[in-house]
Amino acid sequence: MSTDRVHLPTFRLLTWPDVDPATRPGFDPAGVAELVRSLPPAAEIPPAGTDWRLADFWLDRMTAALVERLGAWAVGWQHTVVMEDYPGRGVIPIWWNIELPITTPAETLHRLAEALVAWHELTVELATDARGRFAASTPATTGSSDPVAWQAVKAPGISRTDPAHFDRRFPHPSMLSWADVDPRKRNFDPASVAAVTAELVTAGNIPAQGADWRLRDLWLESVSIGFTERYGLWAAGWRWSVGEGDLDGGPVASWCCFSHSVTTPEQTAAAVCAALIEWRDWLEDLADRFDQFLPLAAGELDGWERAVAHLVTAVGDRTQYESAWYDCCTTVLSWFLEAAGIAPDEREQLLEHAIGGRFASWTEPDQELIASVAERLAGQVADA
Repeated sequence: MSTDRVHLPTFRLLTWPDVDPATRPGFDPAGVAELVRSLPPAAEIPPAGTDWRLADFWLDRMTAALVERLGAWAVGWQHTVVMEDYPGRGVIPIWWNIELPITTPAETLHRLAEALVAWHELTVELATDARGRFAASTPATTGSSDPVAWQAVKAPGISRTDPAHFDRRFPHPSMLSWADVDPRKRNFDPASVAAVTAELVTAGNIPAQGADWRLRDLWLESVSIGFTERYGLWAAGWRWSVGEGDLDGGPVASWCCFSHSVTTPEQTAAAVCAALIEWRDWLEDLADRFDQFLPLAAGELDGWERAVAHLVTAVGDRTQYESAWYDCCTTVLSWFLEAAGIAPDEREQLLEHAIGGRFASWTEPDQELIASVAERLAGQVADA
């Protein structure tokens, strides 16, 4: 399967002259299925179950072939408009990405043809707003001569993609439980990491810095697969870097992201190795900190307050209060509550009540705020 990058028109930059159905009087919806089947990439459909990142390369090549045959407007086949009640703005048009599952070749091409016809029919509707769906959302004054429905769907500038499209084989570390990562339940020899990493990070498998992001993402995931197969699911956290790195807001300083941490094969392997060991050290450090305070009875308010304040500060110091540090903080507090025997549904409610957006990126909370969070959480535990 080709993983060459293709350049496509940017959908959000399309203008009405680009998509106006009046500019394609010869377009025949009845002939679209045959057209789609005739395109060269149609003979190279990836197998069902292909990773979405690789399947996207094929979709890009099919889209490029459609654009070459029909014009820039065809890039919109992956989009539709849905009227939604948006918080604070009422019912407005929202762009949604169309998902095209890769199944059998015949089904896949048929669905793609249907999506292209649906996009054409939407542009026909936008030309006149014949169904009256968009009139109420039209901007008051724009000075534009474009159809009012087109102005209406362009004005909000809001789009959505089904999160399932970007499913990863590994959860974000914040989604792991303490049972998943508790180092006391899993033996680990730091001296083994260099050899394991050397098998995973080689000159032959590291994508170039200029490689498509999907190839870089697949490579990073392949390293995580290797680590978790060797050491367990906890090892997936090796990429939870400090600040705006790969996973944002974590405690690992040895790794940032592909663009900053991938250099020579030797240096890259060393960085990956150091990141995994640092992540493990952090988990062992947390286990020791938990042991300083547990067990704790629900009514031991002073003990709970000290524990929470201590852990918030420990996480802040480790994450340097960088971007999204509060996600790591919430995760660590959730792990502590889990280690204390508090049920999952209760943990979520307790943390929402105690923190609830009170921490911010790049901002170290003052002692008064930390004490308030600790007091809230302790009080809720006592009342649970």
